[in-house]
Amino acid sequence: MRFYRFITPLLLLAPLGLADLTPQQKASDFMQLAALYDINYAPYDLKIQLYNFDLLKIQPWLAEVAQTTNDVQFYDVCVRYVASLQDSHDEFTILSDYDAWLHFDGDLYDGKFLIDYIDNSYLPPSTFTFNIGDQLISVDEVAVADMLTQYAPYSVNGSANPVSRARLAAGTITERYQSWYPLASVGASATIVVQHQDGTKDTYTIPWDVQGTLVTTAGIFPTPMSKASADVRKERAAQRAGLNMNVHRRGTQPYQGTRRLNPWLRGGVDRSFIPIATDNTPDPEPPAYMAPLTTLTTMKAASPQFALSSSGLFPFDSPYPVFNPPAGFKLRLGARSADQFLSGTFPAGTGTMGFIRIPTFAPTSTNAAVAQFANEIQYFQANTDGLVIDIMANGGGSGCYAQTLASYLIPFTFQGLSQQIVANLTWQVSFDGARVNAINSGAPAWVAQLYSVYLTAIQQALTSKRAMTGALPLCNATPSTPPATSTSGKSLAYTKPVLVLTDNFTLSSAEIFAMFLQDNQRGTIFGTRTDGGGGNVVSYDQATAYSQGSTRVTEGLITRLHPVAANGFPSLPYYDSVGIQPDIVLDYMTANNLATGGADFVNAAVAAIQTLTGK
Repeated sequence: MRFYRFITPLLLLAPLGLADLTPQQKASDFMQLAALYDINYAPYDLKIQLYNFDLLKIQPWLAEVAQTTNDVQFYDVCVRYVASLQDSHDEFTILSDYDAWLHFDGDLYDGKFLIDYIDNSYLPPSTFTFNIGDQLISVDEVAVADMLTQYAPYSVNGSANPVSRARLAAGTITERYQSWYPLASVGASATIVVQHQDGTKDTYTIPWDVQGTLVTTAGIFPTPMSKASADVRKERAAQRAGLNMNVHRRGTQPYQGTRRLNPWLRGGVDRSFIPIATDNTPDPEPPAYMAPLTTLTTMKAASPQFALSSSGLFPFDSPYPVFNPPAGFKLRLGARSADQFLSGTFPAGTGTMGFIRIPTFAPTSTNAAVAQFANEIQYFQANTDGLVIDIMANGGGSGCYAQTLASYLIPFTFQGLSQQIVANLTWQVSFDGARVNAINSGAPAWVAQLYSVYLTAIQQALTSKRAMTGALPLCNATPSTPPATSTSGKSLAYTKPVLVLTDNFTLSSAEIFAMFLQDNQRGTIFGTRTDGGGGNVVSYDQATAYSQGSTRVTEGLITRLHPVAANGFPSLPYYDSVGIQPDIVLDYMTANNLATGGADFVNAAVAAIQTLTGK
C-alpha cells in the first residue's frame, strides 16, 4: 500500500503535464503577484536600502518564468521572488496538503544539525540507534550544509534573520511541506548518515511518511475549489480574525523524547495559590467597523495547515519554555487548560524572583489573558524582587494586546504602537467606510476620530509616488499610552527590575513587546537577536489568478521611539529586518543546553536578574 502511495503521482505526471499553464498565463500571474506587492508592500524602500533588492525589477524573474517547463517550477520562481525580500512576514504559498516526514527533527546547535526529537513509535530504537544530540551529516548523499543553503528560500517566518532562516531550513530537511516548498516530492525512503556523540557514524534508511496529494499542475484554467482548498481558505480567514487554528503542533504539548519534555509541571507547586476564575470564552467577532484596525494590528507568524508534525516548520507558541525551570521553582499558572500563561517564583541569592512565559500574543480569550496577567503582576509586585519574562519562540499575534501587557510593566506613560502604511485607494475606502459605520453604530468616539486621522493621512500621501503615511497610532486615538490602572486610578504596573528572554524565533508582535520595554529602558533584553518581522501582515488567497497561489504581504512599518543601529545595519527607526538586539547576548542553541535542558542559559539568566535586583 505504501508503495502505491508513492508511485501513483509518478504515473500521473505525463498526462497531467498536458494541463500546465501556458507561458502567457504564468507571465500574467507573476505580473499580478508583483503588482500586489507594488501596491501594498510597506518596506519597499527599506529592502532597497538594506539588501539592494528592488521588487519592481522583475525582468530577470520574468525570464526565469519563461524558462519553466511545468507549473511546479513556476510556483518555485514565485516562492523565491517573495523570499528575496528577506521579510519574515512575507511568503508565497500554494494550495497543497502534501507533506512528507521522516519522524525525527533537529535544529542547529553550535552551528551543527543535532537531532532533538525522535518518534520512537515510528523509528524503533532497536533498528534506528541514533539518539538526541547525535549529528545529522547527510541525506541521500547530500551534505546538510548544502541542504541548508538549498532550502533557505523556503524558510517561512524566518527570512529576515539569517539564523532563523537557517534553523527553519533545517526543519525542511526532515519534513517536506509542499504548501511552503513546491519541490517537496520525495521517494519511498531517505538514506541518512548520522554521527554519534562518540564520533562513530552509521547509515540508516528511513521510509518517508507521506500524507495528502502532491500538486504537479495548476491546470490551464482555475478549477472549482476542492474541499481541501475551501478548508484552507476558511482556516486562513479564521487566522486573520485571530482565532486558533487547532493545528497539530507537537511543540504545544510535552511529549516524550524531545527537549520540550520539561519538568515545569512536575516540580514544586505553590499550594497556597488559588487561580482567579476567568471566562475563557473565545474572543467574539469584533464589530464590522473594527475590521481595518484589526487588519492593521494583526502581526503573527504563518502556520502550516496540513503538516504531519510541524515542529521543525513551526517552532512557535509552545506554552512551555524550551529550558528546564531554575532550582526551587514553584508553579502558579500553567497546570490548567484555562491558564493563558506559565508562571511561578524561584529563589535567587537573597531574593525571590517571578517568572512568566507569554507563549503567544494571540490568546484564545484576550479578556481572560489580560485578567490573568494583571493578577500575576500584582502578585509579583508584592512578593518578588525582580521578574523574568519569557517570549522565546513566541510567534506574535495582536500588536494591541502586546501594548496592553506592556502597560502592566511600564509605570509611566509611553509611546504606544505606531505604524506607517502605504497609501492606496483600498485603505482610503476602508477607512472612510469604517468611520461612517463607527459613527452610525455608536462606537466610542476615539474610533471614528482615529479613522478620520487615517483618512487624512492617506489622502495627503496619495499625491506622492509610492508615498508612505506618517506614523499612525493603532490602539488609541493618540500614541501616548498610560500605565495600567485600577478602576480607582491606582497604577497596576510592575516597578521592579525586568529581564526579557528572547531568541531568533521571537517574532512580530512579540518583538513589539520587547521593543516597548527596551525603548523605554524598562526591561533588559537577554538572549539573541529577534526574528525581524515588523508590521501588520495581510493574507491574499488569490494572489495569482490562474495558479491560485496565496501570499502574505507586510503592509506597515512599526516605528520605534528612537532610531537604533544594530546588527551591522544603519541607524533605523524600525525593527523590520533588523530585529531587537538584546542588551545581554547569550545563545540558547548550544549542544550543552540541548543535553542539560538549558542549564547554562538558565544559570546565566538567573545571574542576570540577580545583578539587576542587587540580590
